[in-house]
Amino acid sequence: MKKDKSLLNRNEIIRYLGYRNQEPDEIMLEEIKICEDEFYKVMDPKFHYEVFDLKREGGRLMLSDESFEFIGENIKKHLSGCEKVAFSCATLSEGVDELIDQAQKEDMLMAFIYDAIANAVVEEVRAKAEFSVANDYPDYFCNWQYGIGYGDLPLSLQPLFLNRINAKETIGLTCNDRCLLVPLKSVTGFIGLSKKEQKNNGCNQRSCLTCNNQERCIYRKNDMEY
Repeated sequence: MKKDKSLLNRNEIIRYLGYRNQEPDEIMLEEIKICEDEFYKVMDPKFHYEVFDLKREGGRLMLSDESFEFIGENIKKHLSGCEKVAFSCATLSEGVDELIDQAQKEDMLMAFIYDAIANAVVEEVRAKAEFSVANDYPDYFCNWQYGIGYGDLPLSLQPLFLNRINAKETIGLTCNDRCLLVPLKSVTGFIGLSKKEQKNNGCNQRSCLTCNNQERCIYRKNDMEY
């Protein structure tokens, strides 16, 4: 995808820095601006997705070719009523990881800001992937990307997910032996596609209310909604 400064959403960056009901002072805003400029130089945002048919058999949910089975009740709820699923992933590049690592050795404030910027930007890229899926499948209703590791969806599915869509070859995304993504500032997950709009099951609403970490999260939106 094209590198775009609009990905640097200042309001989201400030939220990821932990500001709630207040604005950073002028000194902090200047630090953020400096970090944004450096971050933009190294980021290389990419996303990739592939869409598959779903198959249900008893209480099991899997791809139609049975090459991947969805584990956990939360993801089954997310994909309830869906005929298809998009395996979607996004990354910001190894350069971003290196920038944060270097800052952690030299200036922890800058490292903190870089990390907040990365979290905000990767969410913007994820949202662009969701929009692209919806645009490519106009005859379907698309819900939001449910990440691997959310709720009771095990992180151990990460390697199979990445292999299934050739993420290494398409956007350079892999995972280590602990199933953590490499580059670290990346996201993976599932977007459900249905012929009928899904209501009253929560699967088509991206909300802090669905997150297991809502009570401890310093990034939570005030209205509890994304």
